[in-house]
Amino acid sequence: MKSKSISKTIRDGNVLLMLTVWSFVILLFLSPDSPFFGLGQRIDSAWFFQGGAAWMNGMRPYVDFTDSKGPLLWLIYGIGYLISPRNYVGVYVVSSLFYTGTLFYNYKTASLFFKESKTALLATLPMIFVYFWPWFHYEVRAEDFALLFVSISLYILIKRICKKNIGGKETNLDYFLLGVCFVALTLIKFNIAIMQGVIILSVLWLQFKSKKDLGKSVTSMVIGAVTTLLPFIVYFLLTDTLGAFVQEYFINTFKTIEDANNNNSSYMADINRALGDRRIIAFVIVIVVGSILFGIRMPRYKAVPTIIAVAFVALATRHNIWNYYYDTCHIFILFLLISLLAISYKKLRHTLFTMAAGLIIVYCIYGNLIMGELRINTILTNHPDKVAFQKLSDVMKDTEKPKILYYKANVFGFGVMYKALPAGNQWAYQTDATPEMRKDHIDLLNSRKADFVVTYCREDQTEKKGDLKEIEAAGYELKEHCVYMNLPFYMYERKK
Repeated sequence: MKSKSISKTIRDGNVLLMLTVWSFVILLFLSPDSPFFGLGQRIDSAWFFQGGAAWMNGMRPYVDFTDSKGPLLWLIYGIGYLISPRNYVGVYVVSSLFYTGTLFYNYKTASLFFKESKTALLATLPMIFVYFWPWFHYEVRAEDFALLFVSISLYILIKRICKKNIGGKETNLDYFLLGVCFVALTLIKFNIAIMQGVIILSVLWLQFKSKKDLGKSVTSMVIGAVTTLLPFIVYFLLTDTLGAFVQEYFINTFKTIEDANNNNSSYMADINRALGDRRIIAFVIVIVVGSILFGIRMPRYKAVPTIIAVAFVALATRHNIWNYYYDTCHIFILFLLISLLAISYKKLRHTLFTMAAGLIIVYCIYGNLIMGELRINTILTNHPDKVAFQKLSDVMKDTEKPKILYYKANVFGFGVMYKALPAGNQWAYQTDATPEMRKDHIDLLNSRKADFVVTYCREDQTEKKGDLKEIEAAGYELKEHCVYMNLPFYMYERKK
């Protein structure tokens, strides 16, 4: 028994090493954060990176800078900043490690259905291309890092369906990890934690059906949750920012959602928007079919995989404007790959899996590197946007750690190579910002705390032309004006 355990540990170690190499190599060509790509052509990841940089430079989250994301996401990007502070290479390293963990738990899920580790690995390797599927994946975001915790949770659920007799220690560890994952997801992006909550409820339901001690399991889950949450609470208490954390991350974020709802963004409108996109329809069909086929392979509770997958899609559809909310749903393509490899007829199995894996890999590379935005941002290309990004950033090159304000605009990452930092709490314009958030944003401009202010204004945006006058009236002078990502940007510097 002991020798089997040692053999399994060695095998898992070898698989983990292989998946590490696989993640680093594939992300080198698919992740915009890798050394193969430039610093431009990004919005959300620039916002997260400069937020992480701010934290690592002693600025307090939700007081000195903010966004509608959780502190764990900023910590992840902060670690990336510490590794490589003038570009996104550190984030590439961290995200490669996260994807290694994600793929490893995909492998462990597949291993529940195959005796040979090679077959489980074969089902796992194409998943890295699935996660970067160009229909929905534009840049590395919160969803990418959340996938690790979702994959752990999904593995625990599938394992507990497949195995009836699981020991008490393993059960306690499973629930401990579920608690860790729930809080981690909450501290990254809480709507994904709500999705994972469906998995937790399913695991609890299984435990209840087995008539085993549910109290100990819940206690283990609470311990895992508290263990993960406690360091953040301690930090917020020590820096007197706990109230700001709750206000900005939860209350203000919910208010922005309410404002979106008041603008007729109902759930039915979200569904109609999804039904109008053939890519989403095709994606959902593949997920549902794969989940049904996977459920057939399950020894019991065959409908659970489909229910979980549909629940994830339903929750991801809410407020989904740019489609990347579906990125966490990519994990269910694993069900399809496992099902294809489990077909008993060898020739059919080989044909279908080869076709599916080949399509995934070829289209992912084609969609990202040949037709997608990545193609114009490689170190080998000289696209006008790269020149414009550098020109706008070079305005800051003589200022040490310049403070920047994106006035009534999203973050575009200008000045990353010069270690640019947020100028203040509302340093960029959040979608559906509350009146209080908008007021703080304007007050930040008038306080002149920012060394540089940047905004964009097209000729047809008459309402934004007033923004340029407001910036000048606050004591800033225009230093650079050029078109970047099809938008005319204006970079201002504070007058001495």
